[in-house]
Amino acid sequence: MMSDVRGADSTLRIAIVAACPFPSARGSQVLIRELAQALAAHGHEVHVVTYPYGENLVPLRRIHVHRGVSRPWSVTRYLPYLLKKLLLDFQLIGTLSRVVRQHSIDVIHAHNYEGPLISYVVRRRWSVPIVYHSHNALGDELAWYVRSRILRPLARALGRFLDRHVPKHADYSIALTPELGSYLGANGVPACNLSVLPPGVSAQSEEEADGFQPLLGQAFVVLYAGNLDSYQDLAVLARGFKAFATTALEARLVVVTHDPGGCSRLCPELDELRRAGKLDVVIARSYSVARRWMRRADALVCPRSSWSGYPIKLLNYLASGRPVVAAEGSAKGLTANVHALVFCNGDHRGLAAALSQLYDEPSLGTRLAKEAKELVASLPTWEETAVVLEQIYSQVCRKTRPAALPMSRSDNRPQGLIGISRDRISAASGKRAG
Repeated sequence: MMSDVRGADSTLRIAIVAACPFPSARGSQVLIRELAQALAAHGHEVHVVTYPYGENLVPLRRIHVHRGVSRPWSVTRYLPYLLKKLLLDFQLIGTLSRVVRQHSIDVIHAHNYEGPLISYVVRRRWSVPIVYHSHNALGDELAWYVRSRILRPLARALGRFLDRHVPKHADYSIALTPELGSYLGANGVPACNLSVLPPGVSAQSEEEADGFQPLLGQAFVVLYAGNLDSYQDLAVLARGFKAFATTALEARLVVVTHDPGGCSRLCPELDELRRAGKLDVVIARSYSVARRWMRRADALVCPRSSWSGYPIKLLNYLASGRPVVAAEGSAKGLTANVHALVFCNGDHRGLAAALSQLYDEPSLGTRLAKEAKELVASLPTWEETAVVLEQIYSQVCRKTRPAALPMSRSDNRPQGLIGISRDRISAASGKRAG
C-alpha cells in the first residue's frame, strides 16, 4: 500500500478514474462529478484522472483534476474514434501511476470498463486496492455503438466476454441497479464484494420549484433532454411522436441537448420531423437552461430500452414537476400509472398512446408529476451515497467487512434503483441521516 490504512471516519486519498471527457453533461460524468464532490465535502482528498478535455458547464468544487497532456489530444482528434480512445486510455495509465505515486493514494475508484482496465495495470506496480463502479453491462450496451448489423452479434459476444472477466478482478464492485448487480454476481463477482448503490439526488432550489409555464404558446410540448447517441432509442421517440401528432395537430417535439453538433447528429427519423417543422433543437450550455425547459414541457420522455444502465436524466425528469413517459428499460423503480406512464421497450405505438393519455387528461399529468416529486424527495442524496462509499473504502483498505452493507440480499427479487430509500443508505453508515 502507498500509505497507512485509514478508517471510514478518517481522511482518505482517493483517485477516481474517468476514461472519458470530464466534466460533461452526460449521465456517467454527472454521477462521477457529484460523487467526487460529495466525497471531497466529507473531507477526503479526491483526485480525478481523466482525458485532456471536457465541457466546463458547471464549476468543479474541492476536487483535483489530472489530465493527460494536451499535445497527444491535438493529434488524436484526426484519428478514428476507436484508435483515439485507445491512445487516450493508454496515456491515462501513466497519468494514474503518477497520481498514485505523488499523492500516496489509498484507494482507486474506477468507473465504467476502461477505468478498471487502466487501474489493474497500475495496481501491479503500486498494490492500491480498486473499487469498480459498474454503470452498465457491455453485453447489453456495446452493440449499440456498432452500425453494421453483421458485426453487432460479435460486439455482444465481446461485451459478454468482458463482463465475465473485467469486474471480478476488482477488490470491490458497485452496481447502479439491482438487475446489474445480479448480472455481475452471475459473472463471478463475489457477493461479499458487491453492492448496489443508487445515484444520488440534489436538493431542489426555490428557483427550480416555480410553477408550470407553457413553453410554446398553446402547443402541447413533448420534450427529450440528453445526448443523441443511438442507445437512447431516439428513433422510437420520433415514431411515437409522429403517431401522436396525427391527432394532436398542435403538438411539438423539443430536443434539449448539450451536444454542440445538435441538428447534424439527429437520427434520420428526428431529422425528418425537424425538416417538417415539428421538432425544435435546443443547445443547452448549462444545467439551469435544460432544467428551465424541462419544467415548462407538457410531457418528458425517456425512450431508452437498455436494461443495465440507469438514465440519470430520469431523476431530473422526476424532480421537474412535469409528467414523465418512460420505456420499461428506463423506468427503474417507477410504478406505472403512479409515478410515470410506462410503455414497452421499442413500442412507438405504446409511447403515442401514453402521450395521448396526457393530452386528453390534464389531471392525469398533474397527479403523476406530484407523485414523482414526492418520490424524488424520499431518495438518498449524493452526500448520503458518499457515506456508503466510505464504508466500502474502509472494507477494501482494511480487508474486513463493514458492519452493514448497503445492499440487502434477503430479497432476491429485482428492485428498481429508486426503491432504495434514504433509510437504507443511512443504515449502512450506522447512523440516521438528518
